[in-house]
Amino acid sequence: MEILVLGLNHKTAPLEVREKLSFPSQKTEEILRALEEKRVFRERLLLSTCNRTEIYGVGSRPHEEVGEAKRLLSEFSHVNLTEFEDKLYVLRQPDSVSHLFSVASGLDSMVIGETEIIGQVKDAYQAAHKNQQTGKVLNTLFQRSFKVAKNLRTQTDIGVGRVSVASVAVDLAEKIFENLKNTKALVIGTGEMSNQVARAMISKGALASIVSSRHYDRAEKMARELGGSAVRFEDYEAEARRADMLITATLAPLVLIHKEQVRGWMRRRHGKPLFLIDIAVPRNIDPAVEKLDNVYLYNLDDLRGIAEKNRVYRESQLEECLGLVKRQTQYFMEWLGKEFGPSEA
Repeated sequence: MEILVLGLNHKTAPLEVREKLSFPSQKTEEILRALEEKRVFRERLLLSTCNRTEIYGVGSRPHEEVGEAKRLLSEFSHVNLTEFEDKLYVLRQPDSVSHLFSVASGLDSMVIGETEIIGQVKDAYQAAHKNQQTGKVLNTLFQRSFKVAKNLRTQTDIGVGRVSVASVAVDLAEKIFENLKNTKALVIGTGEMSNQVARAMISKGALASIVSSRHYDRAEKMARELGGSAVRFEDYEAEARRADMLITATLAPLVLIHKEQVRGWMRRRHGKPLFLIDIAVPRNIDPAVEKLDNVYLYNLDDLRGIAEKNRVYRESQLEECLGLVKRQTQYFMEWLGKEFGPSEA
């Protein structure tokens, strides 16, 4: 008996391949049942996210079972195996065990130390367990992975500091307003970056209004998707006077917001703080605005600089984290040997 992992991820396969092998949750049961019917592994679990698709299995015929699992991935993705077989990895124990511990802890993620993956791993485990696809080995392995992830968070600083522009913007806003619930964010621009920042603000309870200088229909579409409201460009200044945060990300070649303009807003705001995020290139907000009292201005380089410092610090924690994973892998392998004996483990 052996614990195996068959999969691909952001390190081995480009997005155009990963997206073809990313399975929605409703497909999970169907794929697991197909593996069961073909007697591929004694226990099995499917983890599928935007950055990875992995099958975890406990089997006694590694070569045959992995081969059949590959063919099933091809069948369910409708992609010829020759198009992605060279992107797949096969891990055998103890590497398969340490791999799961690293995945659950965010050490194998595109953004090191991110926390979203632990929820995805738990969902994958619950789906497999609910469908009676796991047994003593995978139950114990995945329960242990959750503990490893928790211990890693409490014993190291791997999760300290945000590492994306959007999340850094939220952190800075929370330092100014303490709590973003019911704060008002005005977003000028409908591009991907402004969407990410607005979405991050809304996730923390902010209320968003979307402005587009040329395409009001885009502002309406983005507002619907985010659960906000759309504002016409000619009306945005009235909204800016009431907003707590103003995010600009347009393609305008000239400065849109000037120092004297913001000074006028601040007089009407009676000193209420205004948080400005200029993520446009070229910049939409005059840098001189930052000299005004109670006005906090950050541009794209500021946010990226903070994110990079956080990323470097997280990576400095990797050695300690990997040491913890190694020790936990050894403990698990000792348990496996005691439970099933050397010939089985």
